[in-house]
Amino acid sequence: MPNKITMINAVWMVMMTGMLAATIALYDQKVDTSKVYGPYASARPVIASQY
Repeated sequence: MPNKITMINAVWMVMMTGMLAATIALYDQKVDTSKVYGPYASARPVIASQY
């Protein structure tokens, strides 16, 4: 039976690996532009004088 420190390190590594994999999986998705309504969050505000 491994000691406490080894078990804590193993659990820590499994948790960090899982969170890293989840982060990569979530950020790797491409946004389907046909389902986006309105401007993007990074869109600049429209200057009314240009029209």
